[in-house]
Parts: sequence; C-alpha cells; structure tokens
Amino acid sequence: MTKLVLEEIKQELIAANAVKGEEEFCVGWLGKNASYMRTLRFQNLQPSADALAVCASKLNYYRAKLERSSEARHRAWAERFATLHEKCTVALNEQAEAKWRVAERMGAA
Repeated sequence: MTKLVLEEIKQELIAANAVKGEEEFCVGWLGKNASYMRTLRFQNLQPSADALAVCASKLNYYRAKLERSSEARHRAWAERFATLHEKCTVALNEQAEAKWRVAERMGAA
C-alpha cells in the first residue's frame, strides 16, 4: 500500500513540474538516494517510515506556501498537496501500527 502512495505522489509531482523524474523525487522528496524507488520495486520492499515522514513534511510545507498564492492554479495544487499529505500520513500510521501490533502479538509489549 505505501509503495503505491509514493508512486502516486511521484506522478503528481512530475505532473506539477515539481520534479523531473524518479531520481529527483527520491533525493528531494524522500531524502533517499537516487535509486531508492527502484530498489523498493526490485526487492519488493515497503518504503521506510523515514521516507514517508520526510515526504509528508515536505508536502505539507509546500501546501502552506501554495495556499498563500494569489494564483488559482497554485491554490488548486495546494489542495492536491493536502490530499497527498493525508495519504502519506495514513500510510505512515498504517506502517507504524503494523510494527507495534507485531510486537504486541509476540508478547513483547
């Protein structure tokens, strides 16, 4: 699920001309190396909580900046960034809950 969220965010940022491609998205929006998404795909891994948190934070930062713009298209992107921020935050919370629930089931909590 969380991999799909990052794919959606990446595609939206490309559409908004906020990034040129996947490498720029990985470095600038996830705080990871340029091949991060490719590694997730090839190794069938889920993104780290760190990557999701960095992405959510940056989406929220630019949402706030875009909301202050007088241009309607910027405000429209602010709304879209808010939606993407929410999806990223939900994915982060789902991942975190899955982690602590495993510990609970194992009697570690």
